[in-house]
Amino acid sequence: MATPSFSAGGLRFELEEKPEETIVHCYGDITAESADWFQNEIRERVIPVSRGKGLAVTSRIVLDLSSVGHVDSTGLGALLAVWTAGQRRACDVEIVNMNPRTQKLMSLTKLDQVFTRIKTFFGADRS
Repeated sequence: MATPSFSAGGLRFELEEKPEETIVHCYGDITAESADWFQNEIRERVIPVSRGKGLAVTSRIVLDLSSVGHVDSTGLGALLAVWTAGQRRACDVEIVNMNPRTQKLMSLTKLDQVFTRIKTFFGADRS
């Protein structure tokens, strides 16, 4: 089965779907050009719409930013919007493999305190 792939505005992502977890592998930049598209696609394609009825649904989303070169302030807003949408639907959102620049921006804006878990390139777990 092919891995679903979506792209727009200098950003592409692929979904690695597991029974209760979806890993979103991102490639490119999360900037003003791609932020709205990114958050809308994650909300519509990844975050579960309903829970229950004995069906396994995504309860955890991992955003893998290892191939993301740049995140601007609008991109940070998109990441926060994805986190908020996940929280509303009882879905944890985790960010992994941020580059040092994005990690510093997250720290400066205190967003590193918002997300459930953040892991850096160096494997430091910030739970």
